[in-house]
Amino acid sequence: MISWAIETFVASTLLMLVVLAVRRPVARHFGPHIAYGLWLLPALRMLLPPLPETVAPVPIHVLPANVEALLAAAAALHTDAGTAAVDAPSVNWLLLFGCAWAAGALVFLFWHIWTYRRFVRAALADATQLPRFDRGRIEVCASPAARGPFAAGIFLKTVVLPEDYRRRYERDELRLAIEHEVQHHRRCDMSANFAALVVLALHWWNPIAHFAHRAFRVDQELACDALVLAQATPFERHAYGSALLKSACDRLPVAACALGAGDDLKRRLTMMKIYRWNASRARLGSMIATGLVGGGLLLTASNGIAAETTKRVEQQVRTILPVAAPLPPVPPAAPPAPHAAVPPQAPAAPDAPPVPPALPALPAVPAVPASLVSISWSSDGQDQMLDADDIREIQESAREAQREAWAAAREAQADALADAREAAAEARASAREAVRAHPVTVTKNCPKGTPFMAKVSDDGHAQVLCGAFSPVDRAKLRKQIIASLEQTRASLAASLNDEWARRTRENALASIDREIVRLKSEK
Repeated sequence: MISWAIETFVASTLLMLVVLAVRRPVARHFGPHIAYGLWLLPALRMLLPPLPETVAPVPIHVLPANVEALLAAAAALHTDAGTAAVDAPSVNWLLLFGCAWAAGALVFLFWHIWTYRRFVRAALADATQLPRFDRGRIEVCASPAARGPFAAGIFLKTVVLPEDYRRRYERDELRLAIEHEVQHHRRCDMSANFAALVVLALHWWNPIAHFAHRAFRVDQELACDALVLAQATPFERHAYGSALLKSACDRLPVAACALGAGDDLKRRLTMMKIYRWNASRARLGSMIATGLVGGGLLLTASNGIAAETTKRVEQQVRTILPVAAPLPPVPPAAPPAPHAAVPPQAPAAPDAPPVPPALPALPAVPAVPASLVSISWSSDGQDQMLDADDIREIQESAREAQREAWAAAREAQADALADAREAAAEARASAREAVRAHPVTVTKNCPKGTPFMAKVSDDGHAQVLCGAFSPVDRAKLRKQIIASLEQTRASLAASLNDEWARRTRENALASIDREIVRLKSEK
């Protein structure tokens, strides 16, 4: 939503500059009414919604689920290794800017509407109705508050003449002055003025918009002059120019249409002198104006520039996605306490099975830049945004999911270690039972410091073997380690089956698979 609004204001400002640049040549070659029609371009651009996905390039509507979780997890886990987590900004400057803009627009719009209503109410308070001058549903009256003829009202259409209209104007001058204001009502110029006032209120901070609005009002008066004088005789043109000079007055409220309130009377008088209506040129100008309006709207439609911007943002998001960076390794479980030395008269207990290797650490993700703590996107044409509270909620969910995954992995490792220790305890218990049932005697003693191994024969005698030997069957040891790793891998795969942890799960399982392959390849 924010990106669409910014692009709309920028595009409408650019279109205002375009119209300001071409309005005079268009009016000179095709007529003032064609130049007046060009002002539809910035006005319609303010109302143009974003184009559908089938027309414009698709921006980032919804980030993939694993990206959202990884970004949240990175913000949460970045506190490890002495790095502080990314905090939400204490002041939402974007919200403050939006509130200031909206407040300024409302104050600007309210002030001009209130000024217009006060002016019209004061003019009509002491007005005298002139029914003989009425034109259909357009009422004509005279008021002492009017300094010149002007048109007012959208639903109750009124033309207000100055109180001294009999002395001020000749007969033809008065007729043409009233015709000018009637044409304003017939062309719905009052409604256009209120629409332009809304656009100007939205651009209340933009000096280009204020300059464009004054040019719009001048073109409006020029278009109305050209319509009144389309079939006028030279005498009527002279009378109309005289009425225009006699009606010159100060600027009225922006929503009112006055005969002599134009900011460029000299240009209006020059136009009346040189302009002649030409039907073919007017049709050609209408076609050109329609093409300019349609082409301008298409070229500046949303998702044109915005699509490129969101594409760059998407590339930036992808470049910070994790490249497996291991966390500090989990310390392996403490080995069991060594058993007391077996006296010479008793056989030594079988060696305990080796401790399976520690579970490979789950990969972490790099820190998320502060610019991505708040993320905006559009889903199905509706703009959305993740604020600081949403980010914290995602972070808490990511922490909880990771804690559960690690707990399940450690539980599987603990189960494997417990099974190995239980097997060793059973072997030692069996040895002790054998010793109690069959008294043994030592048939050979080894020098002090020489490694030895005691072997019990079937008749209950113990034979001591001195010297270097391999007390452990390496093939059997590898099988036990591979079995423990495979069990750990199965537990890890079952506990980390969420979509958000796909990358971490794959890296952890790949580490276990590499260890299993290495052990199996050893001879």
